[in-house]
Amino acid sequence: MLLLALVSVAYWVVIATLTSRDNIDRLNELYDVHLARTAKAFLQLIDPDPEAVQTTTLVLKPTEIDLLLNGTPASLEPVGTTHLPYTPVGSQDNHAATRRLQYGTHLHYQLWRESGNLLAMSAGAPSTLMTQQLGYSDSIDAQGQTWRHYSFHDAAHQARVVVSEPSAFRQALVRHIVVDATLPLALGLPILLGLLWLSIRRGLRPLADLGAEIARRQSDTLTLLPVEQTPTEAKPIVLALNGLLQRLAHTLEQERRFTDDAAHQLRTPLAAIQAQLYAVRHLQDPQQRGEATHRLQDSVARAIRLVNQMLALARLDPEQPAPNFTEVSFGDIAESVCADLAPAALQRDQTLELSVQPGLSSLRGNPDMLSMLLTNLVDNAIHYTPRGGQIRVQAEQDGAAVALLVSDNGPGIAAHERSRVFERFYRVAAQSEPGTGLGLAICRRIAELHHTQLELGDGLHGQGLSVCVRFAL
Repeated sequence: MLLLALVSVAYWVVIATLTSRDNIDRLNELYDVHLARTAKAFLQLIDPDPEAVQTTTLVLKPTEIDLLLNGTPASLEPVGTTHLPYTPVGSQDNHAATRRLQYGTHLHYQLWRESGNLLAMSAGAPSTLMTQQLGYSDSIDAQGQTWRHYSFHDAAHQARVVVSEPSAFRQALVRHIVVDATLPLALGLPILLGLLWLSIRRGLRPLADLGAEIARRQSDTLTLLPVEQTPTEAKPIVLALNGLLQRLAHTLEQERRFTDDAAHQLRTPLAAIQAQLYAVRHLQDPQQRGEATHRLQDSVARAIRLVNQMLALARLDPEQPAPNFTEVSFGDIAESVCADLAPAALQRDQTLELSVQPGLSSLRGNPDMLSMLLTNLVDNAIHYTPRGGQIRVQAEQDGAAVALLVSDNGPGIAAHERSRVFERFYRVAAQSEPGTGLGLAICRRIAELHHTQLELGDGLHGQGLSVCVRFAL
């Protein structure tokens, strides 16, 4: 409101200044025209005889001049005679005559013969020629007062007329007119600001109501705000808040689901750990105790793997910030992952092959996520391929993309189940190998973040499983 008030006042000042300047120019032009017309009317009303010889100067009072210019007097008499009657101002009808008389008292008139004889003048006018110039001119008298003159020569009457007015009086009249014109605007400005304040206050009331409604809500209330009754100006805010509430609800649901999943999935390995720990503490036979210790170690490893995969999947949640992408050499990532997992393949007497096309183009991606993707795919192939099986990892150029293909000759996945293996914690029926059912879900999310998807197909020699991912360059 303060900004609007300042802008309104500044706008009003600029407009008033420009308007006043234009009005002053127009009023000065109007008064100049009036000065010229008054001079010509003065000559026509006095109408001196060019052949007559006049020795006495006619001195006219303001009332007489007013009658000359606005009435039809029969004759004029020299100074010392009875003056023409003038009706006093006493009614509203004479208000205009009063203003004319006030203006007329400040005008000086002179009527000169070409020979230099002063024929007529107004009371108070000097007996010397007020200006030597014809037309409009300005001069300063002995008292330092500025005068505006209009003078013209009439050949028919063999006379010269000079009419003058004080510049200060004209400026006072112009200032009075300009003030009268701008005063209503100045008085209306506070009213305008008051109406603006009322309008803004009424217009912002829905925002205040919205703020009060949000302040009354509990921290767990995530229901959407009503949009139908919301004014148009506030709808973008309400829609944005509803979007935020939906994202918060989704985040809380993800956290709740993660907690439920963690509690459900960790219950089994923790129970197994507890049972095997009990066995280790109570078994006396060293061989049985060693086997129980080995099983305990495997259970702890599975629990750690489950926790790590669940945390990885939580970090890949759609609501998390987008990962930082850089230029990545997929061949280097494939070599590093295969080198890390080669010992696990050797323990199962498996053949792990890596084929990277020479001069493979780099791609934009997140190196940690791509490494996690390939690690999960190769680790799954190692776990689900029987002993002595074969696993092949290929990275090659495929047109405008880099294709990653992980194939094995294991049991594979039936075609009708391939669409479900990307679900969290889903495991193929009759699967003997331990697992969490999160590996392929993590891979699918990483692929989505890289704007691609996983394609499942048959593995090596028509058996097993192959997973293909194409990254656009």
